Amino acid sequence: MNPQTDFIQKISKCVANDTFVRLTLSKNVDRSASLKKVLIKLALIKKELQYSFVYRHETQDITKNFSIKNGEAELEKIIGNEFWVANFFTTKRDFVFEKNKKGKINLREGKPTFPQKPDRQHDKDKTGLIQKATYLQELGILDDKNRVQKGKGDKYKQIKKFVEVIADLLRKNPQILANKLIGMNEQKSLRIVDMGSGKGYLTFALYDYLVNILNLQAKVTGVEIRENLIEICNEIAQNSKFENLHFEQGFIQGYELPKTDILIALHACDTATDEAIAKGIKADAQLIVCAPCCHKQIRKQIKDDSLLEPILNFGILKERQAEIVTDTIRALILESNGYKTKVFEFISMDHTGKNVMIVGQKRREAVDAKIYLDKVEELKKQFGIEFHYLEKLTSNI
Repeated sequence: MNPQTDFIQKISKCVANDTFVRLTLSKNVDRSASLKKVLIKLALIKKELQYSFVYRHETQDITKNFSIKNGEAELEKIIGNEFWVANFFTTKRDFVFEKNKKGKINLREGKPTFPQKPDRQHDKDKTGLIQKATYLQELGILDDKNRVQKGKGDKYKQIKKFVEVIADLLRKNPQILANKLIGMNEQKSLRIVDMGSGKGYLTFALYDYLVNILNLQAKVTGVEIRENLIEICNEIAQNSKFENLHFEQGFIQGYELPKTDILIALHACDTATDEAIAKGIKADAQLIVCAPCCHKQIRKQIKDDSLLEPILNFGILKERQAEIVTDTIRALILESNGYKTKVFEFISMDHTGKNVMIVGQKRREAVDAKIYLDKVEELKKQFGIEFHYLEKLTSNI
């Protein structure tokens, strides 16, 4: 048995006997690639043990979950072929796999760094992040006995997941919450704007979490163009005694955004996402949280060539390619404006097809914008793109 196969089988055995801690792949064979590392752990997702892969690029992290079988197939594909170094940690021993340019493989092992088995719970009980509150009944999510209404299960899960994401971001960025506890000076309220708030499902849940769970002083504004939704949402906010939650009419493009701590834009269509991101950057938002919806602007510009023609010949694949390119450029432009950016799956495709989330966290240190903007130019050249709308919006910021 060759050493590479032996190493893969060692991983499989450790999964089977529950000694697997984590696996890190580094030293990409292609040194020019943006993908620098892959971090792998095991997680219980919907009560099923799965591999969770975090693909760490220069400017973003992308998370994908695999069944054990598919995860092992992915490992066989990339260990020793796409990455030359693998550090494997188990509760019994640590293992290192190294392959050089000549194909020679070196395997080493040593004492365990992490002798304790990690918590596999991915679907942890997050009760307390979202309450069985009046607004959920008035929005039609819960019935009068606080049971999830028929056909609203996916929406309820989406609301919970959104609050979990925000909770995690705030834990990792405690400076955002500094001096925001209720009772502090009014000027130190946490300022949040939800651009394109729609029916307000997520806006209400976020306000409830910040004010009633975290006991923060927060002002939340939902911006929506449909007047009937604004009236309904403001009435529900009043009935729920959410004193500092307010909905007002406006287009994202024309809305005058004041200095803001957190800017949210979920499912803003096409270039409305870019308008929201640009306004968040201009308002010096500490967090910019977006879930893009449709990507027509770039799709229209992508030009066929000999390399891309097999992909772009199929409408659905061209659409997905446009989504990837559009959101990658958005992430790079956020990075060029001083944000550490992540792109990840917001919620399972089982619940909604609009499941990609882009999060920009304001960096404390300065960045070299040219590094990221050069990458934007490379992508545009590769796909025959004349311009990305967010470039125009941020050119004078």
